[in-house]
Amino acid sequence: MKKILIISAWSLFGIGLVVSLAFAGRTNASRKCEKIVVTIDRNGTDMFIVEEDIPKMLTDHGMNPVDQPISSINIPALEKLVLTHPAVESCEVFMDINGNVNVQLKQRSAMARVINSNGESYYFDDRGFLMPWSEEYTAPVILVNGNITETYASAYQTDFDNSIPDSVLTSPTKLDDAWQVIRKIEADTFLKAQIVQIYFSADNGMELIPRIGSQAIIIGDAGDLDEKLNKLKIFYREGLGKTGKWNDYKTINLQYKNQVVCTKK
Repeated sequence: MKKILIISAWSLFGIGLVVSLAFAGRTNASRKCEKIVVTIDRNGTDMFIVEEDIPKMLTDHGMNPVDQPISSINIPALEKLVLTHPAVESCEVFMDINGNVNVQLKQRSAMARVINSNGESYYFDDRGFLMPWSEEYTAPVILVNGNITETYASAYQTDFDNSIPDSVLTSPTKLDDAWQVIRKIEADTFLKAQIVQIYFSADNGMELIPRIGSQAIIIGDAGDLDEKLNKLKIFYREGLGKTGKWNDYKTINLQYKNQVVCTKK
């Protein structure tokens, strides 16, 4: 009799649990989304996207989940839409126990601004991809300009960080060369503090423009880049004090093997 009572009790408990879960499921499905909670990992100070942009974006596309039944909210579709924002690198959307839709995203970080010969602006992000210009925010990054014809539309799908142009079939573009220089400058504390601009001259190829001084630092293309930049650092740290002042020189040419050739004003 005792065994039968125990089995009966467990059976009633199981039935009650199933009924409770079914009721909770129906109740939860009928609940409505309370709000959208947006969290942005900026990985720096750039403000290409702010929290208020996400609800507006969802509303503009007729997908704002607020006041909608939880059962009708398409989480993958929301995530897919947020990922189309040009400033978003990655995104995760999920529903919490309070009925809120949570949007956690990582913002792309700009590393350099490009202005081509037609006046079009766009950025290199920190992964080596192009990202479009924003009218809402301008990042304080190194400028790349001059004789550059490449447009954003022609190169935005290129992974410059992993692109190795074939020397036989293709030649490096100016954006390829620019990215190589940008990476080196960004990784070097001294150069990052000193160089503010990469200029593509019709005659000399790439020229670096320093923060202090008005001279053009000629490097040509991205070949032997480590050697060229190392010569520049040595010249600044050891040679400049012996040969003149910052503003004495019109050009500093790094293209010659084991030499730094300077032209005075």
